[in-house]
Amino acid sequence: MKDGTASHTARRVAAHRLEYERVAADHGDPAADQTLTADVAAGQEPTPGRMHEYLRARTAFFDRTVVDALDRGVRQVVIGGAGYDGRALRYARPGVAWFELDHPSTQADKVERVARLGLERGHVRFVAADFTADPIAESLRAAGLDPARPTLFLLEGVAVYLERPVVERVLAAFRQVAADGSELAISVSTGTASPQERARFEQRVAGLGEPARSRFSPDQARELLAAVGWQPSAAPERQLAAGLLLAEAGAPSQRTRATGAPAAAPVTPADGAWPALPLPALLSAALVAFTIEADNEAEHRLPHRTTNDGLSPGAPAGAPWLTSLLMWANCLRHLPDEGITVAELRRRARTGTNLDGMRRWRYVSYAPDPGRGKRPGPDATVTPTAAGRRAREVWQAATKEVEARWRTRFGAAAIDGLRAALADVVDRLDPTLPDCLPILGYALRSKFEPEAPPGPQETADPQATADPQATADPEATADPQATADPQDPAELPLWALLSRPLLAFALEYEQAPGPSLAVSADVLRVIGPDGIRTRDIPARAGISKEAVAMAVGRLAESGLATEGADPGGGRFKFTRLTAAGTAARDAYADRTAAIEADWQARLGPGRIEALRAALEPLAAGDPPPLFAALEPYPDNWRARVKPPLVLPHYPMTLHRGGFPDGA
Repeated sequence: MKDGTASHTARRVAAHRLEYERVAADHGDPAADQTLTADVAAGQEPTPGRMHEYLRARTAFFDRTVVDALDRGVRQVVIGGAGYDGRALRYARPGVAWFELDHPSTQADKVERVARLGLERGHVRFVAADFTADPIAESLRAAGLDPARPTLFLLEGVAVYLERPVVERVLAAFRQVAADGSELAISVSTGTASPQERARFEQRVAGLGEPARSRFSPDQARELLAAVGWQPSAAPERQLAAGLLLAEAGAPSQRTRATGAPAAAPVTPADGAWPALPLPALLSAALVAFTIEADNEAEHRLPHRTTNDGLSPGAPAGAPWLTSLLMWANCLRHLPDEGITVAELRRRARTGTNLDGMRRWRYVSYAPDPGRGKRPGPDATVTPTAAGRRAREVWQAATKEVEARWRTRFGAAAIDGLRAALADVVDRLDPTLPDCLPILGYALRSKFEPEAPPGPQETADPQATADPQATADPEATADPQATADPQDPAELPLWALLSRPLLAFALEYEQAPGPSLAVSADVLRVIGPDGIRTRDIPARAGISKEAVAMAVGRLAESGLATEGADPGGGRFKFTRLTAAGTAARDAYADRTAAIEADWQARLGPGRIEALRAALEPLAAGDPPPLFAALEPYPDNWRARVKPPLVLPHYPMTLHRGGFPDGA
């Protein structure tokens, strides 16, 4: 940086951040951060492209690190090379002290802006420092940092502009004032961009007077951290490739989850035993984890758009809206290029799909076109669009890739054993069950309707699906594993083997009156005798707030719950169970246990025990090994939201796109 001038690159980063959705927290002043950022970015126009998306992922990574640290009780945060970072405003929390270290010129400009804009700064200590010469550790102590208390240290977007010895100097100084249990988050330039992209970046920042000075491979970065006393944390290879690293002062933590490598051993309770989960909860955990990993893989490969982020990098204007594995499994998987009738699609999938949604999301077209918002009739031809054909191939490859990845991560013997146990159970269930869970219907109940019910434009004519002219060649590039006929369970993909017994269990559970299995397992289960803040249910249940709103609404309509003011005077709504709701909650555990006992007797000795023995090692622990499947790519939408604390006890597969947590 040129002496006497504020950082130009810091201003450009601020312009990019104005366009990102940030990680939310229960504290702080996001509006103050936005005000500062807008003031800094005035006159700057961010350019879409690879760098824009990298900065989005990097911002989300550091946001999550800050929020998680504050939630754990960390009360000191040091931001090295803070630039115009507004996290001290966005995530301000009573009792938390923030220390911003930066070059005197940039810091002076920032302090002037904060004062001019009237933003609260009493909790922030501004520490001017030249990283190449000034005594960093001593400056932090003088500003009030307590070296005896755990601290979070951030070094975002700084190392690339420093020579390696200077990076080492800064990290060593941080370690001098880091108590055991302190954490460091750092971004480095890894050189994964193409030579042309790298040259353009270096030329651009050099022209701004802030040349790139260092580059590290992930292994080199970890070696550097270890050399100055920081213990690198385990991390997914995708995160390391993006140059985003975490490290700790002291022993490595169990918080970080690895992907693509053998899963780390989870923490185990003192008596060595975890509480037994109901069988559907075990099946759900594995299916949801598999689906999220496949969703992340497909999203990473497929040009698409989302409501919050718009078009993915390089996606054409007509790119489809992002959906989950379920919409491939109940629709695209079965479609040949030339299309088939709606009735034939239903026959092959053995379940329905969101017909209007798949058209609106740009995956299929209908002939004749029934008109906006109307369902096509059974004789209409449904044909994959160009985007639908590409998505079909991407999904087929992604699901196979994830199953192969699970064999590597959890061990071939474990996954082969799981497949064998599942196939042994599936072989004794109704062979006409679909390979995937249906979209949840009214009252969030599971549906099993192999034949489509007649609708306003449909006919119940049994000949409608038998016309040989109405069907296309089933081998014409549709998934060869997709078939309407009974299939040897041993040949089914893992996600289908998990789905079939889970659906069979739900259908049996829902034969009795009362809430659906999805509502009982995910929402009723987490509402205690004293009630719960409605906004806390999503984190406790592992499902989206939209799914919670639907479930709580249904419970209220049924007289099983009430939603009202917080008895403690808080501003958030509070959900309590009625006497009938409490009885329904208690009945959930009894009913699932009774069905499992019946299955043990009905399906033959040892089969359910073998299935439990295959599932429990994946779902038990803190975190469970299955959580290794949840780590997103930096460009995934899940990289910009808080990671789940638990997995749903039943998938909330809604019409909104089929995501397993109702997202």
